[in-house]
Amino acid sequence: MAVPRYVDREDRRRRVAAALHRIAAREGLEGVSIRTVAAEAGLSVGAVQRDFGTKDDLLHFALREVLAAVTARISRVRVGPGRLTFADGLRQVLLDVLPTDGDRLAEARVWSAFYARAAVDAAFAAVLAELDEQARASLRTAVGYAEEQGELAPGQDPDALVELLLVLVDGIWLSAVRRPPGASLAPQRAAVDAAVAAVTSETQTAP
Repeated sequence: MAVPRYVDREDRRRRVAAALHRIAAREGLEGVSIRTVAAEAGLSVGAVQRDFGTKDDLLHFALREVLAAVTARISRVRVGPGRLTFADGLRQVLLDVLPTDGDRLAEARVWSAFYARAAVDAAFAAVLAELDEQARASLRTAVGYAEEQGELAPGQDPDALVELLLVLVDGIWLSAVRRPPGASLAPQRAAVDAAVAAVTSETQTAP
């Protein structure tokens, strides 16, 4: 009698996420479907459908995987006494979201496609609203610390600054994915430096 093969559901979901991101990096979200993701992951269509019944289910999962990966990287940026200043930590976080490789390009494309869908789809908008609120909570903590340490530029409103940083991250991703293949990311890096200098007490030393 044949022994049923054990299937690790979490491993299958990770393979689906990796396959979806590879397709997104090559073709954008237009190339994503249950069939193409199954083929890319080396799985049957039925195996993928057991976890994801529709393309929208795939996209919701992909977005959360993107945010989990970005959050994990950001969590390694340590700001505080004996660590990075708020300005240096903020710069590192903002530069990290730039699509400097295939994985980050896929992240940016998934985000931008989801963002566009959220403008016309209440379910997608609700997911983004939930994720934005989580990001606000983390940013409020970091900005509150910077204010206590005197690291914000004079006259900054902490709540307005939190909203500005959320908009800045969206803008970095959306502007970067529009650039032609191989184009320099120097304008986005310059924008990050300008934003950090504008909202913090960091000063530039003349050469």
